[in-house]
Amino acid sequence: MKNLLSAIFLLTLISCQQSATEKQEEEPTFEIIDTSPSMFAVSLDTAVANVNYYDKVVTEVLGIDPIRAFTIRSVDLAESIGLDTKYLKKAEYRHIRIYMGLDSATSEFKIYLTPVKGAKLSAGIPGKDVILSGPYKGDKDDVADGIGDGDGPFVLDFSQPCPSACDNESPLND
Repeated sequence: MKNLLSAIFLLTLISCQQSATEKQEEEPTFEIIDTSPSMFAVSLDTAVANVNYYDKVVTEVLGIDPIRAFTIRSVDLAESIGLDTKYLKKAEYRHIRIYMGLDSATSEFKIYLTPVKGAKLSAGIPGKDVILSGPYKGDKDDVADGIGDGDGPFVLDFSQPCPSACDNESPLND
């Protein structure tokens, strides 16, 4: 009987360890290549030129004042990527702004992100863009062209436009 109880205990212990291992394996893992957002930095001058070019093309082609940017609440952004909004309590900014751009050299559409301070969209208060500044790793083309030196004001460009980076099965990509 003592051996039977020991065997049951041992099987239970092994079973519990396997369940814990199985749960760990089910959790998704993400490869983090570089945690520095500045690897996606674009000089403010480049972003301004591309936003202005986008505005010019849209105005000429469509004959309308273009939508220049979208302001997004951080809670909406967090929920869209499945992040628990409790983590936003420590966030310095409650909004981001995404500007539309068009690179005149490559005809590639761009979006540029910047934090926004003091926005309250429900009250019609747009807030102020926070232009990041300092040394950054991105914008290698500008550095090579002598336009920037990788230091100074910048915005973030995380964009990978469709069709190369989209879900081909999505009803939004019909």
